[in-house]
Amino acid sequence: MPEGKFCNRTPVNTQEDLEALLGDKGGKQYYAEMEELDVDKAKLATSLKNTCKSRLRTWLDMCAHCGLCADSCFLYLCNDRDPKQVPAYKIQSTLGEIVKRNGDVDNAFMRQAMEVAWSQCTCCNRCGQYCPYGIDMGVMFSYTRGLLYSQGFVPWELKIGSGMHRVFKAQMNVTDEDWTETCEWMAEEAQDEWPGLEIPIDKQDADIMYTVNAREPKHYPEDISEAAVLFHVAGENWTVPSSGWEQTSLSLFAGDWEACTLQVKHVYAAIDRLNPKRAVGTECGHAHRATVIEGPYWAGRPDGLTPKPYLHYTEWLAEALREGKIKIDPAKRIKQLVTLQDSCNYIRNYGLKKITREIVSYLVEPGYFVEMSPNKEHNYCCGGGGGFNGIGRFRKQRNRALMVKRDQILDTGAKLVIAPCHNCWDAIRDLEEEFKIGIKWSFLKPLVISMMIVPEHLQPQEEE
Repeated sequence: MPEGKFCNRTPVNTQEDLEALLGDKGGKQYYAEMEELDVDKAKLATSLKNTCKSRLRTWLDMCAHCGLCADSCFLYLCNDRDPKQVPAYKIQSTLGEIVKRNGDVDNAFMRQAMEVAWSQCTCCNRCGQYCPYGIDMGVMFSYTRGLLYSQGFVPWELKIGSGMHRVFKAQMNVTDEDWTETCEWMAEEAQDEWPGLEIPIDKQDADIMYTVNAREPKHYPEDISEAAVLFHVAGENWTVPSSGWEQTSLSLFAGDWEACTLQVKHVYAAIDRLNPKRAVGTECGHAHRATVIEGPYWAGRPDGLTPKPYLHYTEWLAEALREGKIKIDPAKRIKQLVTLQDSCNYIRNYGLKKITREIVSYLVEPGYFVEMSPNKEHNYCCGGGGGFNGIGRFRKQRNRALMVKRDQILDTGAKLVIAPCHNCWDAIRDLEEEFKIGIKWSFLKPLVISMMIVPEHLQPQEEE
């Protein structure tokens, strides 16, 4: 059949393409056309030949179907231990079948595989910790998403999200002009309370280049202001780039690897242009994964490293507290039960569990911090990772997925959840809206600002 208006294999590359998708009111026509889309079996077979290499094929072959990965998956637990939610079953019934049939699959199969890939796995990589053979279904599902995307079988919202990265080099339709105007606005708003505060744009040779999640200029500009306040108080020589400021990658969620490469190269170009000593990214898990963990490989950097050292925000904040650049007023430390959400992408997949707890030790009075069970690299996904938060078609499944995190939080007795990750923050917000368990949630920045000691020379001067 001819390619449809919405559900075609051509990536979204123009604003007109985006506007067509955005005007489709929940993707009704997009999904209708998807039901009629032919699978390009020859292309799929070629993709498998070129990209499905020995590691993936060995993993598929060596899986003993033992089921030891079952309890590692929060989606298996919250769906009454349905055998079809066992990670090994999910990957063998999707990617395993595609490989076994060498791409000879039909439309119904691909639509079912799409549902499994995006509503039954968040690619949190927890299952890989518990497989006796070290098979990582999260990695394999990321690969599966790429195959599905290439054939046009990708959720509507993620087709849009990936397209935004291609068109605007940022999600949320945020342009570079929108970004710089927001920075100027936030600096101006903050100057009455914080004399001398600036958000420097395109400053050469700064100590820090700061990058963000586009949700911040779009919906949470106070987050940018809070970062500026903390850099200001810490006395940092910092800047933001006018272009290359967007660190996130909805393309990663969509399986659009070409767009992932375009996005991360855009950020790296900003580093090359401004030549900071290092970069710091905002409180976001997948942004760090896309830019720091996987990004160097997408960008073709053989050393696997970013152009300059690239810290997650928690790393910079812990350093600032440790070195006394920011000091906490002991009288303002939190004296209620607090727990911490461990982000899959920079805790399990990057090892920052000690850093986050070091920060908590400054902010919370001893005896008031309680760990979730399990925690650290063993913690469960927030329930909304891997794009799950934003896919309306799978909202019912996503809300059910939040039950595991709900129960973890309830078991701690905590009323405040520190969530230094945008996806986790959003999932816990939605969890409270869905289940009304009586909790609050917060990023780190506002907590630190509320209890830090402000040096006298940075305080507003009283008018005579």
